[in-house]
Amino acid sequence: MDPSPREVDAADESAPTGDALGRACAVVASAWGDSPEVLAFVAALAERVGEGELEGLHVADLYGADRCARGDATAIAWFERTCVATLGPALGRIDPSPAFVDEIRQRVREKLLVAADPRGARIQEYAGRGPLGAWVRVVAVREALAARRRPGLTAASDELLDVGASITSPELGLVKEQYRAEFQRAFAEALAELSAEQRNLLRHHYLHGLTLDQLASLYEMHRSSVARRIAKTRSGLLSATRRALMTRLATSPADFEELMGLIASRIDLSIERHLAV
Repeated sequence: MDPSPREVDAADESAPTGDALGRACAVVASAWGDSPEVLAFVAALAERVGEGELEGLHVADLYGADRCARGDATAIAWFERTCVATLGPALGRIDPSPAFVDEIRQRVREKLLVAADPRGARIQEYAGRGPLGAWVRVVAVREALAARRRPGLTAASDELLDVGASITSPELGLVKEQYRAEFQRAFAEALAELSAEQRNLLRHHYLHGLTLDQLASLYEMHRSSVARRIAKTRSGLLSATRRALMTRLATSPADFEELMGLIASRIDLSIERHLAV
């Protein structure tokens, strides 16, 4: 329903007047429709974070998250469509079974949309520094990793790197637990050697799910340059892990190469799991 003239007048009296405020209002209105509620939300947001900070925020997503926290059915349907329904690929890399993916989706809904205490729904913790969908993916990946943990394993444990599942050498079976622990240390050390920019690039790509085109825009680089940088960083991680494991594992050359083949085949999942911790 269109606002009455009286409502419009009241909205105009309190409407943001700065350039940044006006642009923020236009962005939110474009996504959600123009209304007094939009003007009030943007004005309150500007007062909370400062007008100069508005330009760097995903204000339309912030408005949608606010409406979800208030139980708005339209916003919740939008959240389901744009943030929850798209979680399949990220969750499938951890466990591809439909039952697991559906279970984590439900956990995400409950965790973010259900007010479990007086503080309200946890979706209100979203700060708008990145797309809401990327923020939800991080929540979902962490929830999925927590669900896949087994007693005695660390949060960054790679269950898919369980060498007993695909390597039959008796000697290798004896060092299975040692291998897992040494891999965790070697991979963590290799990650620590990366620059902050390299870690952020991997985090944006693997955790936040940004495409090459989105990363190219974010880093002001050509798409192919971003792809090469990701590939080089990924290859460097694998090489650093290999060097560290060569000095730590007493296995035959053939068994070591088989181990490295497993690591290489699952390097993307390992990156995602370690960065999510």
